[in-house]
Amino acid sequence: MTTTGYRVTFTILAVILLAIIGGSVLLIPAGNPNELPDAVERYSPQEGDIAINPVRVIIDLKPNYDARMVIDGISIPVDQMNSIIETGRHQFEPGPGKVIERWTPGEHTVVATWTGGQSNTDVGTLVWAFRVQ
Repeated sequence: MTTTGYRVTFTILAVILLAIIGGSVLLIPAGNPNELPDAVERYSPQEGDIAINPVRVIIDLKPNYDARMVIDGISIPVDQMNSIIETGRHQFEPGPGKVIERWTPGEHTVVATWTGGQSNTDVGTLVWAFRVQ
């Protein structure tokens, strides 16, 4: 191949590379996929986490927000949750005599609902799943 042939080949490859990079930048979705609702400060375990026993399910909301949890379709009674409404921290840990006595290996789904804000008008739901080994 001649020098001109190499120049043409490298130019074509450079154009293709720039087209791939440019297309990727334009087609990758913007935004943060982990963006939480305004009332939620954090939750644990995170979506998709692999956890090892013992596992506490925690949702931290804004202060003075109340929360309820349904885990694997089982409604967690208020008296079995450790909630501090003044700080917005709500958690559940399985144990003897509770509706969930221990985590079984596999995936677990949490549905947390909350109320709070002025006159308890801010309501919402967050659903996530984690895995226990």
